[in-house]
Amino acid sequence: MYDGLYYLADDIYPRWSTFVKTVPRQRSAKEKHFASYQEGCRKDVERCFGILQARWAIVMGAAILFDVESLRSIMMACIILHNMIVEDEYDYEVVDEYEPDTMNNSITHMYCAHDATDELVQHEPLERDVCYNESLIQRYIAFQRPDMHNARQNDLIEHQWALKQVEDN
Repeated sequence: MYDGLYYLADDIYPRWSTFVKTVPRQRSAKEKHFASYQEGCRKDVERCFGILQARWAIVMGAAILFDVESLRSIMMACIILHNMIVEDEYDYEVVDEYEPDTMNNSITHMYCAHDATDELVQHEPLERDVCYNESLIQRYIAFQRPDMHNARQNDLIEHQWALKQVEDN
């Protein structure tokens, strides 16, 4: 069992417990399967985040500043709003045109929150107490454990291999 979440990452990230990288030189069938699965998932996630980041600045912010429940709420709200906007902008009378570059956000509209007076809504700055800052520091220190990176990666390789074995049977 591991504390905390992990992120699928590529080679540019450090060997911290929160980053799971692909296996650079796969030797076994387990490692090859894991690398293929991990790289596919990572690319899907990068595409989705690219789309959401183009529309909402809060998605570009540091995730470490929020607790898991807040992150879940933020992401679900952004995904739901994105789907609502796409549905609203869809013209059912026009023939669909294929857009080969899904990451091209040149036609993305930027939406700003306004009140009834057409003035930008001013939000209060986010303030945290000292206890929160201390737990943030402790989490950051715990993230920087390369030994946990290796253990988590090996456990995930074994887990993915076990799932493949069940699927194959």
